[in-house]
Amino acid sequence: MSTNQSIKNPNVSTLGAVKKTQRSASQFFIAAFTLLISAIALSSLPTISDAALPLDEIELPTGFEISVYAEGVPGVRSMSLSPNRTLFVGTRGVGKIYAVLDGDGDNQADEVITVAQGLDSPNGVAFRDGALYVAEISRVRRYDNIEASLHNPPAPVMVNDSFPNDRHHGWKFIRFGPDGLLYVPVGAPCNVCERQDQRYATIMRMKPDGTDLEIFAHGVRNSVGFDWRPETQELWFTDNGRDMMGDNRPPDELNHAPEKGLHFGFPYCHGEEILDPAFGQQRRCEEFTRPAMKLGPHVAALGMRFYTGAMFGETYRNQIFIAEHGSWNRTVPIGYRVTLVRLEDNQAVSYEVFAKGWLRENGRAWGRPVDVLVMPDGALLISDDRAGVIYRISKSTVVPVEVIGKRQALLGKIKQNALFQNYPNPFNPETWIPYQLAEKAYVRIRIYDASGHLVRELALGDQPPGDYRKRQKAAHWDGRNHAGELVVSGTYFYILEAGDFRATRQMSVVR
Repeated sequence: MSTNQSIKNPNVSTLGAVKKTQRSASQFFIAAFTLLISAIALSSLPTISDAALPLDEIELPTGFEISVYAEGVPGVRSMSLSPNRTLFVGTRGVGKIYAVLDGDGDNQADEVITVAQGLDSPNGVAFRDGALYVAEISRVRRYDNIEASLHNPPAPVMVNDSFPNDRHHGWKFIRFGPDGLLYVPVGAPCNVCERQDQRYATIMRMKPDGTDLEIFAHGVRNSVGFDWRPETQELWFTDNGRDMMGDNRPPDELNHAPEKGLHFGFPYCHGEEILDPAFGQQRRCEEFTRPAMKLGPHVAALGMRFYTGAMFGETYRNQIFIAEHGSWNRTVPIGYRVTLVRLEDNQAVSYEVFAKGWLRENGRAWGRPVDVLVMPDGALLISDDRAGVIYRISKSTVVPVEVIGKRQALLGKIKQNALFQNYPNPFNPETWIPYQLAEKAYVRIRIYDASGHLVRELALGDQPPGDYRKRQKAAHWDGRNHAGELVVSGTYFYILEAGDFRATRQMSVVR
């Protein structure tokens, strides 16, 4: 991991009007304090969750950081977020559905609730109009008004129970499309085969009440992730290639289905030109829709999302993130990573690694990415069914500051002092200011208004090196000035001083 990455950056999105105020106030403040503020360096900040996970092994582009968003989520796979920011999670073998809650908005889950259990590989979850849709092997059911009764959910309503009951590739990823229909894949019940039942190896769709079930795409061996490109509202999906043709054949695929009725080749043709040994003589590869991008062979490309956030910047907007679960029968394992496919003019033009490190050089993996999801603040969540956690990848928004005579001390994973975003933000009436110390120092935090006037000083005294991110240790500001009066709404800046270290960030009060 690059030296300017931290393991945790508590950060929540703000209202548009507040953001505009922050930008203008920030420019004023930075000009006023230009002699103080110039540069900052961040490093790994372990959390309680991270202690058992080697997150320092995860390699990310410069400026990005990874943390544990939720732990204690055994078998976590597909994810769906409600408008109220309840994260619903499906599983396979454990047979459970979870609701993951971040009530205080510090970008780390406070509670993991088991909503349902004893289900038949409930991999797929989707949320619509207050109801949670859950896909099992042969059926889709619905839990109405679910957020009002997470601890005591209502009896599920049957939506459709007419799907095949084959367990091979029988688990399902589901999502509602921009057309209001629920898309449900039906995998091939084998490694490679041909069935008379036309539902196999397809992506199907139906109305929310389960009626008008139809086939949307054919020749899809096993898709466990799809999304619609925001600009075109057209479907893109991953597909897992067949096994037992060698280490490097065939590739997994990223496919593009702009319309109903396309055939993507299975079981006759794999990739662009690989005829199947058993079924390839029946058809020609030219008859089928070619993959938009050939992915790594046997990487098990599962969840995918177009990046619709702002946090990562314009170079990532509307590009595709893919969770690669990792190979299971390749001589040299590959996958176990998150990749990025870039598009230009509605064509996939590149395929690159975005996050890796779950697979070690000895060929053993300590984690397996399954699904990805873009949060409202622009952070990217990644589920991991091997580690039983959900990660959060974010991009640092630290304002550069001056570091005078900074020394790096090796204390576990904390190598540098760092100041992090307060939480909650915006806030009313109180907030917490997290930071980390690489060595013992006298610590104080000064809070200024947008005009550069000192509002409050928090003298924290001599503190040993360590992690001061959790509420029990983070600095607390009650939103009052030196006179004990509540400060007015607006943008404020806080400066951490720890020995020779200086760092600053901005925050918002909304009364």
